[in-house]
Amino acid sequence: MKLKIKNIVLYPKDKSKEKRVVLFELDKVNVITGESHKGKSALVHIIDYCLGSGKCSIPVGVIRDLTDWFGVHVVVEKTEILILRKEPGDKISTDKMIMVEQSEPIDLDKITNAENHQTTREHVINRLNQLSGLSTERFDLDNPKNNFGGAASFRDTSAFQFQPQHIVANPYALFYKADTFEHQQKLKTIFPLIIGAITNEALNIEREIKELEAALKKIQLELATKKQAVDSWLNNLKSLYTRSIQLGLLKNIPKDSQNFDSEQYLFHLNLVVTNFNENPIPAYQSGTSEKDVQLQSELNTQERILQSEIAIRKMRLTKLQSLNTSTSQYKETVVTQQKRLEPISWFKEKINHEFCPFCESKNETAQKQLESLEGYSKNLEAISQAVNTKDVNLDKEIADIRIEVRELESKLNDNRDILREIYKKSSEENNKRQTIEELYKFIGRLEQALENVISTQIDSTIDLKIKELQEQIKERNAKLQEIKAKHSQQNILKRISVLISHYVSLLDIDRKNDSVELDISNLTLKIASPNSSRSDYLWEVGSGANWMGYHLSVMFALHEHFLSLKHNFVPSFILIDQPSQVYFPKDVPKGIEGIKTFAEFESQSDDLTQTRKIFKAAANSMVRTKNKLQIIIVEHAPELTWQGIDNIHKVDEWIGEKGLIPIDWIKKIDEL
Repeated sequence: MKLKIKNIVLYPKDKSKEKRVVLFELDKVNVITGESHKGKSALVHIIDYCLGSGKCSIPVGVIRDLTDWFGVHVVVEKTEILILRKEPGDKISTDKMIMVEQSEPIDLDKITNAENHQTTREHVINRLNQLSGLSTERFDLDNPKNNFGGAASFRDTSAFQFQPQHIVANPYALFYKADTFEHQQKLKTIFPLIIGAITNEALNIEREIKELEAALKKIQLELATKKQAVDSWLNNLKSLYTRSIQLGLLKNIPKDSQNFDSEQYLFHLNLVVTNFNENPIPAYQSGTSEKDVQLQSELNTQERILQSEIAIRKMRLTKLQSLNTSTSQYKETVVTQQKRLEPISWFKEKINHEFCPFCESKNETAQKQLESLEGYSKNLEAISQAVNTKDVNLDKEIADIRIEVRELESKLNDNRDILREIYKKSSEENNKRQTIEELYKFIGRLEQALENVISTQIDSTIDLKIKELQEQIKERNAKLQEIKAKHSQQNILKRISVLISHYVSLLDIDRKNDSVELDISNLTLKIASPNSSRSDYLWEVGSGANWMGYHLSVMFALHEHFLSLKHNFVPSFILIDQPSQVYFPKDVPKGIEGIKTFAEFESQSDDLTQTRKIFKAAANSMVRTKNKLQIIIVEHAPELTWQGIDNIHKVDEWIGEKGLIPIDWIKKIDEL
């Protein structure tokens, strides 16, 4: 995202005073230097507040007391945007904002009717999201309530825009706001997207796959429901089929019709209705009675077979349960006998010679008896270890046989239902033979039953739809894998690590030659030495200078990588707040010392020499990114620190009466 800071604007509460404007170069390392308590560190929070932060972190006191509106004037591609946000007063923040966007340059002195451009924080963030090109797709599609799995926002990229004082040399937090759990989790989620390991296209495809899978699951459930409904009609269809035979309505009765599935029954029963409609008074089919008797015989045979199978399994079940019980009882008996023989060891210890311990008479019989009992005790112990009830536990086999018995009983009941229907109808036939009225009643009942079955019958288009959805899912998955292979996260992280190592070599870092790995799962660095098998995390590497150096190396490397991507979602600016804090205020030269060039002071201060490396690394980043990156550094270090380094622009030096808040704003308060 080619968003850079053109100006920071402050509008005073005292309308008689002029606005305060801090101007920046878009393609330089912009430096604001000066004394403490001049408002330099507030710049981070002013920009973040105007870009939609959830709360106002601008320091309370003079800055907030005297400022009515905080503003940031940005350039995005060929568009300029002025975003103003109201000072929140006693509140944590305010959603009251003004946003002016136009293709031509915005003249801050000629903005009229700003109130007409009033908007809300939500609208500003939405517009910045649009300009960044971030997808609206969620990361966690399965759990909509997971806030960390929501779509990436412009606000999430603030982690890569700012390095305030408490972060720039922090061993435990590498990124802005990553010292809080909420921001940590969201940053871990979006990191692969930000570095290009996941693309918007991949997120779209993942969402499409989820939608297709949901549609497939729904239609498969519909298919299963219909199959279940059809299967539930099977017994009824069998009865109707049998009755059709009894009434002589079936022609060419097939053999083994008891093994028909629902589709076969439907086919023959539909033929019955069709034939009856064509010939309302059909002839009684020859051989029908014989077929009826044959059908009853088949059902009776099936009855006997099922009863026999049930009896066999019941006998097996009884034996297994008995065996399971007897094994446990045998184990308990052995254990009981072992307990009875426990005193043997005590007696053996006491009778360890030929004299009785009680009367001291010579007696070898007791000794021999104890030895015999000891041998018996050892045998029992061996038996006890061998007979382990867990090894012969038959619960699984017993459960399986019970299931088989229930299934056979169900089949037996189905068989008996059909026989019951046959006997019932046969009894009626004995009282009155077939009548035309009986035929019409049966056909009416048959038509209603067929209509009910057809309403639940499976349409062939369902199978086609399932196959179509499965093919689409397969297609999308193949495309997703292709994208992931093309944007390998492992390869991208290796490339970023190489970039980090480059900047490490330019800064005051002890382990310049050790490889550095960006660990996005833990949001930190791992530094590996070639002479050791272990890797050290950032917090394990001592010295504030090292921590600061690694922080800057990561920021410069990441932005260099972002600017190489086809789709860069991160604004192209970094604001770094006092990176030299690990060296200063020690050895800061004063004007009265008469030193005018860095060369004059270099030999006197190693800290200043190391600070100069910060500006050299920043300037090098400008060269490597072809000035597409904007860097803003606020510092205590004097101008001679970066003297002679290209691509550095001094914005201002805030000393004496000069600072973020104009002196005439403050004097007005003093006069009052």
